[in-house]
Amino acid sequence: LAPMATCQQQSTLAGTHFTDLKIAQTARANGFHGNALVISIAVALAESSGWTKAVLVNTDCSRDRGLWQINSYWHSEVPDSQAFDPNGCARAAYTISSGGSNWQPWTTYNNGAYQQFMARARTAAQQAGG
Repeated sequence: LAPMATCQQQSTLAGTHFTDLKIAQTARANGFHGNALVISIAVALAESSGWTKAVLVNTDCSRDRGLWQINSYWHSEVPDSQAFDPNGCARAAYTISSGGSNWQPWTTYNNGAYQQFMARARTAAQQAGG
C-alpha cells in the first residue's frame, strides 16, 4: 500500500544538467545497450530533463529522485546518495527496468511522454556508441 500522507506535488530541478550525450554515456556505462539504451535516455529526459538532483515530491509524499526519478517509497533500497549520483541512478534504473526490458515502473513510459524524446535519444545513443 502507498503511504497515506498527502503532500503538494512539487518539482525541483537541481544538480548538474546533463546533455543528451552525457545521459547516453552514463546509461551505456551502467549496462544499457541497443534499444534499451535509447529508451533509457528518452525516459531520463522525460523524467528529469537531464538534471542529476531533480526531485519530484508526489501527492503521497514519496520522492522521485535523480536522472531517472527513482521513487523513494517503491525503491527504498536506493538511498538518496545513490539516486543523486548519475552512475548510481543509472545502475538503479538498470536493475528496476530488468536490464532495460521493462519500463512499466516509469509514469513517463506508461503515459507515452518519453516518446517525444526518442529522436534525440536515438542520436545520443549513436554518438555514445550504441
